[in-house]
Amino acid sequence: MTSLATKTVQSVQQASNNKQGVFDDARLVQNVQHAGANSSGLANRSMMKSSFYLLFAGAGLLMAQGAKASEPFNACPTQAFIVQTPAGNPITYGVDLSTGSYVVLSDAMGVNAAINGTGFSYSDNYLYGWDYDNQTLSRIDNQYQTTPLNLVKHGSVGTTNFYVGDVAIDSNTWFGYRKNLGLFKVELDNANPVMELVTNQSSLVNYNITDFAFHPFDGYLYAVTNGTSGKLLQIDPNTGEYQNLGTVVTASKSFTFGAQFFDPDGNLYMSNNRDGNVYKLNVADANPQAELFSYGPSSTSNDGARCALAEVPVGDSVDFGDAPNSYSTLMSDNGARHGIIEGLSLGKLNDNESDGYPAPLSDDSSDGIDDDDGISMPTGFEIGETAVLLVDVTGSDGYLNAWIDWGQDGEFDGEDRVVSAKKMAPGQSSVMIDVPNWAKAGDTWARFRLSSTPDILPTGGVSDGEVEDYALTVTETGVKMTYYPSSSTYTTLAYEDLFPNQGDFDMNDVVMQLRIVQYEKNNHVRRVGFEAHLVAMGAWYHNGFAIQLPDVARSNVQESAIEWSIQGVKQTQSPLEQGQTNAVMVFSEDLWQHATRGNNCEYFRTEAGCGTSYRASWNMTVPFVEAVDVELMPAFPYDPFIFATPNTDHGLAAKNITDGKNPGRSLEIHLKNKAPTDLFDPRFLGAHDDASSPSQGQYFQDENGMSWAIEVPDNWEHPLEKERLDNAYPEFVDFAADPSGNTNADWYINKIEELVF
Repeated sequence: MTSLATKTVQSVQQASNNKQGVFDDARLVQNVQHAGANSSGLANRSMMKSSFYLLFAGAGLLMAQGAKASEPFNACPTQAFIVQTPAGNPITYGVDLSTGSYVVLSDAMGVNAAINGTGFSYSDNYLYGWDYDNQTLSRIDNQYQTTPLNLVKHGSVGTTNFYVGDVAIDSNTWFGYRKNLGLFKVELDNANPVMELVTNQSSLVNYNITDFAFHPFDGYLYAVTNGTSGKLLQIDPNTGEYQNLGTVVTASKSFTFGAQFFDPDGNLYMSNNRDGNVYKLNVADANPQAELFSYGPSSTSNDGARCALAEVPVGDSVDFGDAPNSYSTLMSDNGARHGIIEGLSLGKLNDNESDGYPAPLSDDSSDGIDDDDGISMPTGFEIGETAVLLVDVTGSDGYLNAWIDWGQDGEFDGEDRVVSAKKMAPGQSSVMIDVPNWAKAGDTWARFRLSSTPDILPTGGVSDGEVEDYALTVTETGVKMTYYPSSSTYTTLAYEDLFPNQGDFDMNDVVMQLRIVQYEKNNHVRRVGFEAHLVAMGAWYHNGFAIQLPDVARSNVQESAIEWSIQGVKQTQSPLEQGQTNAVMVFSEDLWQHATRGNNCEYFRTEAGCGTSYRASWNMTVPFVEAVDVELMPAFPYDPFIFATPNTDHGLAAKNITDGKNPGRSLEIHLKNKAPTDLFDPRFLGAHDDASSPSQGQYFQDENGMSWAIEVPDNWEHPLEKERLDNAYPEFVDFAADPSGNTNADWYINKIEELVF
């Protein structure tokens, strides 16, 4: 590896010394090639303009005018080579990986069939690839012309063609693979090279790969398999054995990664034949995952090669965004970037930069020129209303994609997309967008991207157009807040957790306080808020607490915009329970995690002398996708309930109902006549002391109308441990027996003092 490192340094120095000369000569060659491309009908590619070719002139990629035939490249190229074969005519492209910009390097490679399995040799600075025309390996010079090698093929190869191949880093050896035949190698320094079989037993035959590439340093070959679930394979070129490093990319449509190559940082790039999209991943990551990096040329036949020891530079004419870097603005974060091509931009101005300038240190501030002049926002952004954008396009037609961070989480997510691949004609056009009901009021950011590529993401490189980032403010007016029970008080919820047995009926197994607020405009509820406190727990069993919103569909909750905290600490996981038809918000799966017993106390605030001022608290705001008519909202207090904590014991009676298993989430206890959720086990209804009659809308009550959960619209004093509710509050019995709730409606006021906490 010492000689290789020395050679690499020499190549880089040579490239640096020759850069200006290569730059001047390359422009002339590119213009000649451009003319040739026009004559062959390739001029319809919008990228093939002389001004576009200047992007690549400094790469040391092209030979100087008048260079001798069959000479090697004079330096380690920074670009990637893509060889495609439309209509049986191999064409070589040079691809700037940073933006996906590409240029035709040669539209005639001296053969009439395909060139595939290509690799760049660091030993002699030639490209090598399998020549379908001549059924052998060919050497490809700096004019992209092929010279067939006098190859002695392995007997099993015959007329087989190779489309998987690369050249080693530490030796002048080409490796090729063919499914069902195995892994082969060819020593390229030999005058009459011989093809040798490395192995024909490799289980790689079970995988569909169309290219592989040598890592710059570790000596292994790597490949990402084709299909809808691409797996990363690490292959030992000495034995053909491999390791499956896991799935790195998935999609609904199948990938065919016909071109794969590395950079010196160990990043593997894969070009998808179908759409030309270039993906990037670092194979050394503990859990490597590919991200869409740039948009390149597409083809049904696609092969790639690259000098893996060359950096991936940012071209001289690239436009970046300037939103805060959490939105992926810098190149190191795969920031949004566009190759600057005359004839397509947002507004009139477009400046180039070597990297993004995240706010507040934007490039506009540094150079005093505000090039973000393509988008005007005359109406502002009012939650629940329609906003108008004025979009000014200069040059040819392009496609607009745009995102606004409605949730203010510092990222542009899929739900933040406000414009998707909208075709825009030159001049000024108006675009209407709906500000979602769940948007958060306050300052946020927007990103607008114009390109000839229709469907792009808020990150990654594209060959033309412009990106413009804007700070904006989302507002909300005219919203009324309706509180339950009031803005300064709480309602109390008390539960007996021995359901379907009545138990000691002290109604202090779980005691919660709850306040609800509805945010309403034009008689529609946009979101609801909850504030809850844990008051007492007088049970050994572990219980969770949740609130169901009857007849409010789970799908109508904007899950990503839910905000909630426990004891003032913001929570990152979603409280919206899966597997439910209605929206169900889980505050805690185990309330004992939020309670502290006092000295010599078995329970939390249910025994004499076991008082504490500590209260666990929850705050939650739940926005709706579509505002709900006030008349269609469930009655207050909605449906708060407790449930058995999963994987904990909840008594023999429960196990007898759930086939000897701990009931977990299937055991719920609701307020009287509140229907359970989808996760409840209906076998509990009617068991033991329960007298529920679902057909009559009766749930969670015994034959005397006594329930396992009650609501008290006050800061209620709950019974002491093992003191029955109907003893501590004698008027409760008659209240419970009257379905109308009119008898002794204020039963909770008249208590036996010594029996309450």
